[in-house]
Amino acid sequence: MAKLKSILTLLAFAHLAVSIPRDYGTTTASNRTLIGCLDAANVPLISASDADYAPAVMPFNLRLPFFPVAVVVPTTAEHISSAIKCANTFKTKVAARSGGHSYAAYGLGGADGSLMIDMKMFRHLSVDPDTYVATVGAGLRLGDVASGIYRLAKRGLPHGTCPGVGISGHALHGGFGFTSRMWGTTLDNIVEMEVVLANGDIVTVSKRTDPDLFWALRGAGSSFGIVTTFKFTTYPEPNSGVRFSWSWTLDDSASDTVEKKVKIFQALQDFSEESAPDTLVFGVFMMAGFLDLSGVYWGSRAEFDRVIAPLVASLPQDGLPTPQIADYTYIDLLVVLANGEQLPQPENYTKHDTFFTKSIVAPTKLTSESLTSFFTFISEKGVRPPLSWFVIADLYGGRNSKISSQDPADSSYGIRDSFFTFQLYSNLDGADPSVTYPPWGIEYMNEMSRSITEPQPETKFGAYVNYVDPSLSPKEAHELYYGPNYQRLKELKRRYDPELLLWNPQAIGTS
Repeated sequence: MAKLKSILTLLAFAHLAVSIPRDYGTTTASNRTLIGCLDAANVPLISASDADYAPAVMPFNLRLPFFPVAVVVPTTAEHISSAIKCANTFKTKVAARSGGHSYAAYGLGGADGSLMIDMKMFRHLSVDPDTYVATVGAGLRLGDVASGIYRLAKRGLPHGTCPGVGISGHALHGGFGFTSRMWGTTLDNIVEMEVVLANGDIVTVSKRTDPDLFWALRGAGSSFGIVTTFKFTTYPEPNSGVRFSWSWTLDDSASDTVEKKVKIFQALQDFSEESAPDTLVFGVFMMAGFLDLSGVYWGSRAEFDRVIAPLVASLPQDGLPTPQIADYTYIDLLVVLANGEQLPQPENYTKHDTFFTKSIVAPTKLTSESLTSFFTFISEKGVRPPLSWFVIADLYGGRNSKISSQDPADSSYGIRDSFFTFQLYSNLDGADPSVTYPPWGIEYMNEMSRSITEPQPETKFGAYVNYVDPSLSPKEAHELYYGPNYQRLKELKRRYDPELLLWNPQAIGTS
């Protein structure tokens, strides 16, 4: 199977390689071109005519190939500064890529012709032995960060479960993981950043040095600068963790299936609102005919049994599955949550998918009408080839959550009030590179999203920018991602980047 996947990936790569436009510039030494300016400034780069260009611009989401005018591969902040100054001179938009996991390929610019800054060489990591503040290079991936901090200090940082996701986009726009209800988001734990601004200045940003820019970067960072280094608060590793799962296999054609799913989710909402401690976090994974409640309790098995008992008692008892429960150390549990994948990541990341995703941020409980509408939709619509889909609803909020207890004015992060955050993910069923994502798939997922939101018009739903949806207009995206914070972000964009150099189709200032 592994060999087959490698062959299919190579075929997809070959298809991409032969599709590359060749009219983006030249490697001439003349400083009258962007490439010439970069060459004159000794900026390491890959141009469109270079053999390394195709793999350098291959997107994580193969549905959205974009072609930058060139790829800068800096090793210093000064390289980035020089590249930005050249881009300003030649009026070329700039996009930075950390891990390249943007669902909309915004690390490539989100459109052809941007100058891409690939941060992969910024891989430094250290932990101060006195303060335990971690210094993290912007090119590292979550698995590198987690394993590095643990190896150096036996400590942790809240972050997502996929080891290959880049730290920069994750942290600058949120960053949710299985320690977030007790430690906050990744963004909440940034204490300082080295940043290259849109005019080429290299600055150190903290709440003390520039509170406005620090506020903007933590929530909408890609629109305000290119971070080279983060400093994060870290936490002592939990003594132990309990991994748990209840999995229901359900007949979607049965008359009582929708009602049963509604009762399960209502029980989760009722329990989570007041009773779930900050040491408990879980998500609900849903596919056609399948629902899985799984999560982590940071503590002993005896404490977990006591905490979870009221929830278990409130679930429908008819057909209640036998749970899978196991104890782990902190670092071993991170590997389990990554589906067994090793945490340290190779420099040349080769994972790809072809997909489209929606997100819904629910600030309150979903009503019976909304849940019934959603579960009816997925029961009746099922799976439509060549697409597969799944939905994950993660518990962010509740009375005891560190995420929702943070002051909303502390950062530009716009979904502080999230109770549950939904990711609706559709991708091609199989890895045949000759099959493309069907145009109807986007409307199919929009329809699935509306099945949740439309029956509950009194609720102001949001969306999560790290599950970016390129089908949204800039105005729609800004309202859903940032809410009332957008007006201040727009004003700060005029101050720090009046020419919208740091750009993607949904960047701050595009509406």
